[in-house]
Amino acid sequence: MTTSRQDAWTPDEDFILAELVLAHIREGSTQLKAFEEAGIKLKRTSAACGFRWNSNIRKQYKKGIDFAKKQRKESKKQSTTASSEQNNEDNVKVEQNADSSILPEVTNIFEKIESELKLVDQYKNENSKLKSETEILQQEKLEVEKRLETVSKEYQQLREDYHSLMSLLDKARKMAIELTE
Repeated sequence: MTTSRQDAWTPDEDFILAELVLAHIREGSTQLKAFEEAGIKLKRTSAACGFRWNSNIRKQYKKGIDFAKKQRKESKKQSTTASSEQNNEDNVKVEQNADSSILPEVTNIFEKIESELKLVDQYKNENSKLKSETEILQQEKLEVEKRLETVSKEYQQLREDYHSLMSLLDKARKMAIELTE
């Protein structure tokens, strides 16, 4: 059993699922086998693939399904070379039509992926800059904390010296008062 995923389906995954199902229909195989193969390729369960096919994708590929069924029937019926040549010409025309309708979608998908990859590179560069700035700021913070600790110690020492001096001056004043009396 393949591992289950809970993320959304991408257009690429939809396209792969559709191509696998149509190929199985053309070859006379079952859709269940197509869902199992798709599940392995897409790292999803065959049930998830079947649900996605039946709920969303099948509606978009009605012509492709009809054409795949037609191809399957024609491949079974092929008995003469004349009919097989005609079928091949028809297949090429239909495949060209199918390819021409899919090509803009695929091109769009690749353009989107390319722009997303550029954004990812920009984010990586920005992230590395921010990390280096963070390291520099952390080093500066440590230096400031060390200076603060040094200044605090000096201040404490000066305060102690001040109190000692004031205490000495107070004693000297008292002694001066006693001598004058």
